Amino acid sequence: MNDDLNTWKAWLEQHQETQKAVSVATVKASEARQQMETAERHLTYLTRQERPDSLIIAEPATTEQVQKVMEHLAKKLERSATHRDDPIRQELQRAWNDLKQTRSRFEESQAVYTECSEAQTQAEKSLAAALKARPEASPQALEAVTQAMDAHQQRIDKINGTITAMKDNTSIIADLEDQARRAAEEVDRLEASALMGEVDETAKGQATTTLAKARKAAEKAAEQAEKQASGRRGLEKIRDDLQAELTELESLQRGVGYEVGKAAVAKAERDLLEAIEVAGLQDRVTAINAARDEANHYAPEGIVYSDAHIELKLSQFYTMEAPEQLEY
Repeated sequence: MNDDLNTWKAWLEQHQETQKAVSVATVKASEARQQMETAERHLTYLTRQERPDSLIIAEPATTEQVQKVMEHLAKKLERSATHRDDPIRQELQRAWNDLKQTRSRFEESQAVYTECSEAQTQAEKSLAAALKARPEASPQALEAVTQAMDAHQQRIDKINGTITAMKDNTSIIADLEDQARRAAEEVDRLEASALMGEVDETAKGQATTTLAKARKAAEKAAEQAEKQASGRRGLEKIRDDLQAELTELESLQRGVGYEVGKAAVAKAERDLLEAIEVAGLQDRVTAINAARDEANHYAPEGIVYSDAHIELKLSQFYTMEAPEQLEY
């Protein structure tokens, strides 16, 4: 892939990673907030249960209010220090312990939420930076991806055609090996005849020559077949690599195509709003009504020109804020 395509590929991967990070951080922050709010409600409840009559507890209870209630309980415990076995004092001690533990849980959950919230903010900043760094989403960018895909597909098709056109040497090698086997059998037969004194030197020489040629032909065919098999494996490896790159390009095409489409939507929506503004509809309607008022002032009895009014209903806008309807 050329530099432009590599730039788009890197950006899309970064964009997807930052989007995923925002989603994960948002979920964690939401869960942390729910836990914090649950702990906060429990803390407020306990604070109200143990508050002195003169203290009004807000919703939720403030840090100062919780501290005042704890100090209130601590003083009551101090006054009853000599009655450790008194059930009332034991109940005061339990209330103080519950309030202290609940406050600790709330502070811990608050710290977790703060951390998660900061992580979410940072993830959103990273996503915004990625969006700002997006390569130009032009039709030419999409065309470049499409051309690269076409080039890859053409090479794959050419390789498939080459592989299909390759001859199957298996049957040829088998025939040559069979010829060599028959020639060897003929030589063996003539050697046996020689042992019995029934030798035909001419036939023996021809058989030996035939055997040598058959063996050489079989060896050459086997060597050629191995070269072809090696070439086939090489072509298949190149084709597999091209197919993997083509799959990446298809994914890149979807990503670039979507960004190009979004850019086109944004431009079309912006052009529409600009066209409405340039038309100066408000001034034109005002001029019509001023003229009608002037005509009404001098019009014969029974003739009245009503005010002009334009209602322009807009389709849904996706890339910018716009009202559903404009009135002039």
